[in-house]
Amino acid sequence: MRKNLELGDQKISIIGTAHVSQESKEEVKEAISEEKPDRVCVELDERRYESLSSDSGWKDLNLVEAIREGQGFTLFLTLFLSIYQRKLGLEEDVKPGEELLEAVNTAKDNGIDFSLVDRDINVTFRRTLDQLTFWEKMKLLASSFVMEDDVEIEDLKEDSILTSLILELEEEFPTIKRTFLDERNTYMAEKILEEDFDNAVVVVGAAHVEGLIEELKRVYSGEENTDIYEEPEGFKIPWFKVAKYGMPGFIVLSLAYVFIFCSVAEGIILARNAFLVNAILPFIGAVLARASPLTWLVSFVASPFTSMDPALGGGMVAAYAEGKLKPPTVEEMEDIVNITNYRELWGNQAGRIILTFVFVTLGSAAATFIAAFYLGANLVC
Repeated sequence: MRKNLELGDQKISIIGTAHVSQESKEEVKEAISEEKPDRVCVELDERRYESLSSDSGWKDLNLVEAIREGQGFTLFLTLFLSIYQRKLGLEEDVKPGEELLEAVNTAKDNGIDFSLVDRDINVTFRRTLDQLTFWEKMKLLASSFVMEDDVEIEDLKEDSILTSLILELEEEFPTIKRTFLDERNTYMAEKILEEDFDNAVVVVGAAHVEGLIEELKRVYSGEENTDIYEEPEGFKIPWFKVAKYGMPGFIVLSLAYVFIFCSVAEGIILARNAFLVNAILPFIGAVLARASPLTWLVSFVASPFTSMDPALGGGMVAAYAEGKLKPPTVEEMEDIVNITNYRELWGNQAGRIILTFVFVTLGSAAATFIAAFYLGANLVC
């Protein structure tokens, strides 16, 4: 997909690619050869460019420390999206992002200035996770194990298919559509027009093309920029944070009420039952993740206590324990970047550590809700 745009004396050719397409690699080379630009702009940030260039990625990652530092869901989301792209690229024998690297290498080979114009991928992931609603997170997790590839790779560059997919994304995951498409279109448009050029070739994923054109026109016209970090209009109750901090507080207050105003014996019974719920569901999560038996025990013992401290999640403790008890090998860290099916994560220790984090976290969250409901229903002395 190629679309041309003229903004005053500047000419911009936007190449929309399928990120796992051999044809896209050839199209990028041909476009740069035909257009003879004085600048090539690429949908990459420094971090992704270094990862593609060095092909290091996960093998240089200290997985256990990353989870301990609170990056568990970021790692899961990164893995989720990269596996989906690799699923699409399996038959093409093309790694995700190779056509973007091809654009940079072609520019270098021809002595053309190039610019990496995308927003830092960690910022995008962090904003996505911060803004995803609880139900979006649940749907995202569920979809990772049932998603099928019904669309041909090159069809991903067709306008009608793209429009349909983007509308579907906006309906199912509006937060992801906003942070991964809309915000980045704004960011890239501003970065592109900050560069000095007469004729530029811009290489981006096909889903960005139409939105990027609109943003380029808007920025060039001098219209007031929408703050790309601005939250959607209207008051939005942070239900996830309310539940995260409110539920443990409610459980503690409920137990205190029973011990003080009812009886110690009844309080002990309610506390025991709440403890067991908060122990058993995370334990089941660790079992489902196929973690080691010692991690099952850690999940069972630690989760009732970590559920009372929102800053220290049961999933974090379980994943940290699993990583320390059975660290992934260098080979497993290298192999995880080649996984093309979500079910293969259970056969890789790095994948099991991430699954342990996700499933124990979900089990702990569910247990906290159940325990709070149970205590609320038994507050009458």
